[in-house]
Amino acid sequence: MSPRIVPKLLAISSELPWPLNTGGHLRSFHVLKALATEFDVRLMIPMMENDPEGIEALAEKGIRAIPVPVPPRTKFGEAKRILGARIRGEAYAMYRRHARPEMLAAWQRELETDRPDLVHLDHLDSFLFHKATRAANIPAVLDLHNVYSLILERMAEEANNPAKRFFLRGEAKRLAKIEGRACRSGTAILAVSEGEATHFRALGAEDVSVAPNGVDCAAFASLPTGRTKLPPTILYLGTLSWGPNATAAIHLAEHIFPKVRQRLPEARLMLVGKSPSREVLVLGEHPGITVAGSVPSIQPYLAEANVLAVPLDSGGGTRLKILEAFAAGLPVVSTAVGAEGIAAEPGREIRIAERPTMAEAILELLQSPAEGAAMAEAARRLAREKYDWAEIGRICVGIAVKVMRRNGENSLKNGTVAQAL
Repeated sequence: MSPRIVPKLLAISSELPWPLNTGGHLRSFHVLKALATEFDVRLMIPMMENDPEGIEALAEKGIRAIPVPVPPRTKFGEAKRILGARIRGEAYAMYRRHARPEMLAAWQRELETDRPDLVHLDHLDSFLFHKATRAANIPAVLDLHNVYSLILERMAEEANNPAKRFFLRGEAKRLAKIEGRACRSGTAILAVSEGEATHFRALGAEDVSVAPNGVDCAAFASLPTGRTKLPPTILYLGTLSWGPNATAAIHLAEHIFPKVRQRLPEARLMLVGKSPSREVLVLGEHPGITVAGSVPSIQPYLAEANVLAVPLDSGGGTRLKILEAFAAGLPVVSTAVGAEGIAAEPGREIRIAERPTMAEAILELLQSPAEGAAMAEAARRLAREKYDWAEIGRICVGIAVKVMRRNGENSLKNGTVAQAL
């Protein structure tokens, strides 16, 4: 029997998906880890400083990182990128900011010297490399973690500074044009929810598949369902340098948490997430509030909390923090925006409350632990059945194989050699 030929997959992302402390890192890592079970996976990433620990962590899961040295960002360099984006009529935010000539040159070399059977473009900014990929006649899958233009629109709505609001609205419109271009390019699209898939189809995408964000359920299986610990503790999770997360954390601390403390003076609030801004750090001076910032593991905080609060009014995609709380057996109170993309039934697996009524919803769960435990149990079942990374990984592998084989069949019809079928 001849040995099995393992097809080659070349991926690209704007940063190394390690450590696993952001939603973007978690999705990129777990999708690529799954793809590595059927493909020889290479991941090209720009790096200003070497990260041997991160590269080794990916290698252990079958992901061979190819770091491309790039210079540090400077004010002059970024001003040049902004100007270049404006000349092209493209967005700098979430797109042209990641236009690195070193990356494009390395990408073209890699396509020529070790031709892959499939390309995986991670995030919308990786569409910058689509033209070179298409010229090489290599099929591609574009993993859109979010509707990025919607994120900027919502950030513009929350901006207090008129100049910032004007800039973000303009960037949102320019980014929407990029999304439309990507959807009409013929590239296979991965969306994180059916709602986002519908949006991309409306923009002209013909090949859209849903591969939701997920959670490693086994990693949280040892935690109890529901919480009765005292003092009652509210948890907020999220990258605290990211504008929508920081804004939500500040609103929670300054407007929602004080209402909870009026009824439960012993209540605590923990804000956990990497790189907290100065505005978030000062919240730790308020009574009952702890700003943990970057932590090596969120498990101890999930175990200590009684409820997860998600008072988001902007942002996009599917909140992995909610899925982690589901898997950890922790009740969740979220705005409708915060829970977008998750097939959880309000009142059964999650409590939906907008900012004006969120304090009351939190209090009800803190004062009715049995109700919270029942909701957490239902949410835990949902996470295991629909959002475990193992199952989502199988979905991603199936989509990748389908796209690769379809290209091979088309190549045969055109009289060319099919790749790695």
